[in-house]
Amino acid sequence: MGATGGPGTARAEVVRLPHGDGLWAVRAEGGVADADHPALRAAVRPPAGCSAVVIDLALVPHVSPAGVRALAACARTLAADRHALLLAAPDERLRRALSGEGGHAAEGGHAAEDGHAAEGGHAAESGSAAEGGSSAAGRPIVVRSVAEAAAGCATSAAQPSAASPTPAAPSTPAAQPAEPSAPPGELLRLRKEIRHLRAKARTHPLVSRAQGILEERYRLPDDRAAFSLLEAGSQRFNVRLRTLATAVVTTPGPRSYDSVWFPARERRTPPRLAFAPSLRTASANTAEVLSAVLRRSMEIVGTDMGNVQLVDPVTGDLRIEKHRGLDEDFVEFFDRVGKDGTACAQASQHVARVTVTDVATDPMFEEPARKAILAAGSRGCHSTPLVKQPSDRPEGVVSTHHERPVRALSAAEARSLDEVGAQAAAWLEWYRHTVVLDALEDLHFAGSTWR
Repeated sequence: MGATGGPGTARAEVVRLPHGDGLWAVRAEGGVADADHPALRAAVRPPAGCSAVVIDLALVPHVSPAGVRALAACARTLAADRHALLLAAPDERLRRALSGEGGHAAEGGHAAEDGHAAEGGHAAESGSAAEGGSSAAGRPIVVRSVAEAAAGCATSAAQPSAASPTPAAPSTPAAQPAEPSAPPGELLRLRKEIRHLRAKARTHPLVSRAQGILEERYRLPDDRAAFSLLEAGSQRFNVRLRTLATAVVTTPGPRSYDSVWFPARERRTPPRLAFAPSLRTASANTAEVLSAVLRRSMEIVGTDMGNVQLVDPVTGDLRIEKHRGLDEDFVEFFDRVGKDGTACAQASQHVARVTVTDVATDPMFEEPARKAILAAGSRGCHSTPLVKQPSDRPEGVVSTHHERPVRALSAAEARSLDEVGAQAAAWLEWYRHTVVLDALEDLHFAGSTWR
């Protein structure tokens, strides 16, 4: 049920409903004692395009009388902006108390844990949250789960009129242009070669920029000497060449040849990865950790398709680092993702999980992106940011893909995904500030003594 002391924390999620309506889901953790709880503060600031807000109380052990009044006030605030407030309470006694309160906590004052709510106030039957953009008279609507809230909003929102165009279905093989007449093996080889060349072209400018910095800083004879420094450091510390080149480009240089690059640096022990107990975190590399992140995330939601992206420190874009069950066309198309137009981009920008219930109907995607996702066999996805705390900047995003449209995650699934994301983010931060900086200091020593 979560911690029993203190106000707890809040995790946010955007559930993209069919035909574009969205649900801003905020999961509360710990007891709700008053309006200062982080979940209530997050709930009154939904992103644009959301039709309703739901506060998930599955991890809340108790709600005080003041907390009930605060929830009612939150509902009235949202109603003024034509947003409904739904309260997802799996516990029946809490659900009865919140329903009976009906938004009039100030008069009744019944604590949710007391179980003395008035009967007959079951707001879950009072109508859809999406109707009119607000709950009845600014009162919260009580449901059993976020999935039930999403299903209720989707039912009223996904009623296309007769004039509404039907979303285009993914193209069938018969509708595609005929392949050139060449042996299948040769076509596969050529496609692989083209993808390799495109990937190399995307990475080459960054490495060239790092070579130029090193050549000038250490007065090296040419760019080949600079590349040798990068390559040696990459191999010695098991750090990807692109990662080391990025660090050279983005990290302020040392004061002089003779100075230590990071003199005040404190060395920390690597954080534990509870979702991968067999992994030695002190010697693991990012590929091993991200593979474990992806594997565990897919296990939690029960799918065999997914990918992990990291935030590029230079551009802020997302880059695919690991994937499973997705074809090469998908991986190439989404190799680099900008700041909008996809679920993973929204998850990174909002620092909140984004659930796309149906890729085929969601207007968030541009048609080329939609076709690439559908062609890979995905109809729904959950994109979870890798972030230690809700207020931190994400290190990346893990996305799970599903063959059929999806519903909102259960509280247990959401909590498990958040724990994986928080542990992965902590390890990635440690790696960047420990192993990568070790490689930079070694590179600095090698460059300063170059002969």
